[in-house]
Amino acid sequence: VRFSKMTIHQSAWRDGIPGKLTNIREIHVWRTSLELSTLQNKSLLDILSKDEVHRARRFHFKKDHDRFITARGTLRRILGSYLGERPEKIHFKYSSQGKPMLVGNADLDTLYFNLSHSNALAIYAITLNKNIGIDIEHIKDDIATEQVAQKFFSHNEMNSLNKVPEKKRKRVFYQYWTRKEAFLKATGKGISFPMDQFDVSLINGMDLSPIKFPQENKRHPHLCVQDIDPSENYVAAIAVEGNDKDISFWNYIH
Repeated sequence: VRFSKMTIHQSAWRDGIPGKLTNIREIHVWRTSLELSTLQNKSLLDILSKDEVHRARRFHFKKDHDRFITARGTLRRILGSYLGERPEKIHFKYSSQGKPMLVGNADLDTLYFNLSHSNALAIYAITLNKNIGIDIEHIKDDIATEQVAQKFFSHNEMNSLNKVPEKKRKRVFYQYWTRKEAFLKATGKGISFPMDQFDVSLINGMDLSPIKFPQENKRHPHLCVQDIDPSENYVAAIAVEGNDKDISFWNYIH
């Protein structure tokens, strides 16, 4: 993956390793390429748990198998750097919707995290003591965006999408989709929550903005969503509790 140097909230994607998270306003967003050598992929496979290895084996195509290993192995290395723990010693538990969480985090401040990967790119969000969700999607030409939108988008979102010039409509569709997915992942409810019951079309993409519930004529009291520009032909969004956050963006280099 060739990363584009996009600026988001005056913060560019940076190489290097950030310091420890020191307060609940901080959010570190990481991105990494999932296209690794066989040797690099093997080194990440060696730190996965048995259940992660089993999940990797269920993928039919080797490409998907290898990318899953890279995404999960990188997550372990990133979390290990924050916790001061060997990556293979990190243990996860999962919500009823499959959202991973840390087990046995002895720190006074608990790390909250979320990850997403699509095609050849993975993205991670790390923070303290705050529910968080992140989603990334690779823009594809073979997706029937109109049919998907009719099924999962709210009335306001459909109206807004239809007003977008046709050549830009696909990207806006993906922006709405990642906002919705990030929000649902932050709530922990996943697809059990009706996606057409809330509206992300009014969000100011470059600022943390609240979700609107048109039928109840109110906004979500805690979670806010912001767009992220991870690379060319990708879109992403992050959802987190509150709108007073200091978000920094980092490249994880293998």
